[in-house]
Formats: sequence, structure tokens, C-alpha cells
Amino acid sequence: MPEQRKLAAIMFTDVVGYTALMQKNEHEAVSLINHHQSILEKKVAEHHGEVVSYYGDGSLSIFASITQALQCAMEIQQILLQDPKVPLRIGLHTGEVFFENGNLIGDAVNLASRIQSLGKAGTILFSKEVFEKTRNHHQFKSVFLGSFILKNVAEPMEIFALANEGLVVPGKEDLVGVVRPVVTARQRFKWPIMLSVLLIIVLAIFVIKPFLDKRKYHGLDKSIAVLPFKNMSNDTVQEYFSDGITEDIVTQLSKIAGLRVISSSSAMQYKNAPYNIKQIAADLHVASVLEGSVRREGRQVRITAQLIDPNTDQQIWANNYDRGVNEVFAIQSEVAQQIAGELNVRLTADEGKRIQKKVTNNVAAYEQYLLARKSRGDEAEKLLLSALQKDSTFALAWASLALIYARRPPTDSTDRPYYIRKSLTAALTAVNYGPDLAETHMVLGDVLKTITLNPELSIKELNKSILLNPNNAEGYVYLSFALSEMGRFPEAEKNLLKAKQLDPISGIMRGAWFNYYIYSRNIKALGRYLHETDTSGAGNFARGIWISYYFLKDDYDSVLLKGSGRFRPETAIALIKTGNIKQADKLVDSLINVSENDNALNIGIVYAWLGDKQKAMKYLTIAYRLYDYTLVSIKVNKLFDPLRNEAAFKNLLFKMEIK
Repeated sequence: MPEQRKLAAIMFTDVVGYTALMQKNEHEAVSLINHHQSILEKKVAEHHGEVVSYYGDGSLSIFASITQALQCAMEIQQILLQDPKVPLRIGLHTGEVFFENGNLIGDAVNLASRIQSLGKAGTILFSKEVFEKTRNHHQFKSVFLGSFILKNVAEPMEIFALANEGLVVPGKEDLVGVVRPVVTARQRFKWPIMLSVLLIIVLAIFVIKPFLDKRKYHGLDKSIAVLPFKNMSNDTVQEYFSDGITEDIVTQLSKIAGLRVISSSSAMQYKNAPYNIKQIAADLHVASVLEGSVRREGRQVRITAQLIDPNTDQQIWANNYDRGVNEVFAIQSEVAQQIAGELNVRLTADEGKRIQKKVTNNVAAYEQYLLARKSRGDEAEKLLLSALQKDSTFALAWASLALIYARRPPTDSTDRPYYIRKSLTAALTAVNYGPDLAETHMVLGDVLKTITLNPELSIKELNKSILLNPNNAEGYVYLSFALSEMGRFPEAEKNLLKAKQLDPISGIMRGAWFNYYIYSRNIKALGRYLHETDTSGAGNFARGIWISYYFLKDDYDSVLLKGSGRFRPETAIALIKTGNIKQADKLVDSLINVSENDNALNIGIVYAWLGDKQKAMKYLTIAYRLYDYTLVSIKVNKLFDPLRNEAAFKNLLFKMEIK
């Protein structure tokens, strides 16, 4: 008579490729099996389970607790993924079981076995029943892989993968090849179906294809924009928190090479404005849109997220996260992993690790950092220093501090070397604490250019940044700046086009294109871009671009017309070119009287166009010693053209290591 039935969590393990290994190296195969069994027995006992049986290269164990079973599976896999590595796959399910003649019996046992057979080395797969019982145990990170028909199982099963650090997460396509195809009654009518297929193909050519072409234009199914999450907290001050959550979810998604993720700066254009999802998808050329909300009450936070197909306005996926505020990093990682699963994007092992890694373990430091991102100047510096007091290893805070120091407007030119050194120290510290963060290498690249005035020295770090985050539009923009300043214009344009895909409507993109056109001296393209771009709210920036445009055209009357008011070297050059030499002399004298050091660069440029090359080089040398940032464009900038044949100028380029 069978024993009494009971509920149990069932775990199957299997060594992948054991038979082939036995044929190749019997001693090694036996050693791996012994190692597997030793770790299995130890961990199952620790988690109050029972190893029921071994079968060749696999095992069957049961547990009274699903949580214990999943924790045990994770610990076993993490150990066996290290040397000596055992290529193990694990499957789990839960249900009624009973013993008969010493054998464990029950449908749940068969299902657990089928789930395990879908896996590959390094995976832990489990059923929806296991997921539902463990979803609120936040130490487990799971990815939904889809619904599958398993061998000898009538109903489709939803399969999940454990995605904790180090574990392998298979793509949906890895599972499709090992499941039984669905057999339907229609297969009995072979010829009618073949005719139907032919008709469908014909219809597709004339009717469906245009629609598919339109979807292709919008980015197909592996592109996404994350709209600003709404602040649902009673406190409007918490706006910085909801914006920070949005931007950091974008950052997590951006680490996945298989996704095209629109930059936050473009998506933020839709904040606090009525919007149509379909129109946004068309504007940003994406096939999916994520939106959500953040409600924070004290130390508790509720984040809702839903993934939408803009073509149908239907929800693809949605979830609510009710957690303590200290678990906000885990939520960001979970959202990224679950969206990758829904869009059928396979994560590499390195991507999985980077997504799961916390930027800091101190939530208070993280909040100070988020506030700093919404602040400027001294206030931002104060907040970042406060964050670093709470966590001195917070790499992103160090990176932001480095940029503040590098871009700080000096009270006088002698301050600049001091802040340059501080920016380099902060940038190097950021990379030290965050070597696998794209942001730290991007900032170090920018700071290296600032401190050496040589764009080429930033290239290596910027390429590292892009490798770590292939969706970081800002990284491509930084790289395009450096390439333009070096005169490598085809490469600069290539990176700008990539950035445009990821960040199509932000202000930084407009500045990058203006920079590219000015340094490449593409007057027609610059004029066209100026007329196509709305610069009505850009103030002094827009005025400066128009002055650069007229300067490139040698239209000096228009330079003077646009350049009235604030001093620019182009206006002094325009005075010289229009015969107003005395006015130009007065301008340069006034600059010298105010401060030779602070105005060294502009004084040198004006002297160059006046024809006094010796004085020009004297002041450019002073500007170089004081790290004047305009010198990064010395190789391509028209402002320096009168000096290009001068020996002293070539010597300065040699000192700057600019070829």
C-alpha cells in the first residue's frame, strides 16, 4: 500500500555532457560526479532536505520547504560553477508525492524532471508554482522565460530561471529546441493547410508587409523607451527620487547589448506633459515603452511598472514592487531582467553580474547622490561630499564630483590647475571603486582630456565606457567630441549617428552636431542644421553658434552684427578683417588691462590675426600652462589658422603630444 501523500519541493540535478566526458576522460568524469555528490549531500542536509536517489550522472532530492530547496539549488550551483567546475543543470517543482516500493512517485516528480531537462550547464529552472511561493523572498532574482509544452505533459508550463550572480540565464530560444512541438488536428489536413499557407504568403506580400516595414522603421521588438515614472508620493519633494529611479532603470537596461535603449535625456522631454504612447514610440523609433510610478511613504516604497506595445496599446508585462527603500537597487535589477526576458533578449554572464551589482550599500548616500544630480555648482558638490561621507567607496558620487571640479568656472585662471588636479583624483578614485561602471571610465576619459588638452588620450577610457554600456548615448557623444577635435571626422560622425539613435531629441545631441560641423568646417551642413533646429531658447549658446557659422563663411559683417555685446575672439577678428584695426587694438589692450592670465587665450588669438605671431605664441603658451580648455580644439579650430606654419606653434603641438 502506498505511503501517505505529502507536499514537497522536488529538485533534480543532472551533469551536462557526462557521457561524452566518460568516453573522453573516465577519471575526470568520475572525479566530477564525486565532487557533485559531495556538495549535493552537504547542501541538501544543511537545508533540511533528503537525497532520495542517484541515477548515473543525476540526482533527485526533496524538501519540506520550497524556499530551502531554491536556496540549496543556488548554493550548489554557485559552488560547482567554480573550479573544479561541474556542468550542472537543476530543475525544481512542487506538488504531491508519495513513496512506493522505495521509489518517489507523483506527477510533480515527472514535471520537475522535465523542467530540469530543458536547462543547460549553470542554470536553475523552476515552475510557476515555485516562483509564486518564493517571489516575495528578495534574495532570489528570477527571469520569466515563457510558456512551453513539455514531453508527455498536456498543459503548457510557465518556466522561470534563477538569475542570481554567477548563474546562467538561458534565452527562450535555448529552450524551444528541446520541447515537443504542439500536435493539432489540423495536421491531418496537410494539403488544405499548405494551400492556406500559400494564400497567407501572398497576402503578406501585398497587405502585411507594409505594416511590418513600418514596424521595422520603429525599431522592431528589442528597442525600448522608459518614460519618467510618476511621483505618487504625498511629498512633491520626492520628485528627485522618482526621477532617479527612472534614470537608474534606464542605466540598468542600457547594460544589455541586445537591447536598444533610449537615453533618459530624450525620454524626460515627456515629463509632466500629456502624451500618446504610439506617438512617442514613433518619435523615438522604439517598439516598446515602459512607464510606471513611485510612491514613497517613510522607509517603504511602492514601484509599479508596465511594459506596453505601442502598436496595440496593450500591456506586455506589469508588476508591482512593495519593498523597503533599502531594496530599491534590487527592484531596478529585477525590472531590467524581467523586461529582457519579455523581449526575448538573452543576457550574457557579465551583463547579469553588472545588472545585479549595487552602486552603493548605503541608501542615504544614494539619496544624496540623486539630489546632487538635480542640483548645480556648490550645492551639488556639498551633496556629493555628504554622500561620500556616508559611503567613501560610492564610485558614481566620485565620478560626479570629478565632473564638477573639471567644469568649475574659476574665480581666476590660477584656480584652474588646483581644480584640475582635484578632478583627476576624483576620477581615478571613481574608476578604482567602480572599474566595471561605464560612467567612471567616461568621466575619466573626459578629465584626461581636460588635464592634458589632448583629445587622443581620452579615447581608450571612452571606448571602455561604451563597451560596458553599449546604450550610453553620452559616451558616444564624448567620443565624437574627441574624434572631431583630432580631425577624425568620419569616425566622429559614425559615433554621432549611433548616439542619435539612442538620444534623438536632447540638447546634448544638438551641441554635438554643432561641434562636429564647426570643426569639420562643413558650412552648408551647419547652416542647414541651424535653420532646422529650434534655438529660440538657447540664448548665448545659439548666438555663439551663429557667430561661428558666419565666421566659417568669412561673413565678417554678420559676425559683428551678431557679436555685439559680450566679447568673443571672432568679433575681434571680424574688426580686423573689416579694416577696424584700431578697435581691435583697443579690445586686446582692454583684455590685457583686466587680466593677462585670465584672458591669455583670447589675447593670443587676436594677436595672431593682427599678425604679431611672437606675442600670439607668448600668450597661447600662458593659456596652455593654465589648462585653458579651448586648446583641445587647437588642431582643427579656425581661430588658430594664422599660426599653423609657425615653428613655435608646431613646438606647442609637440609639447601637447598632438600629431
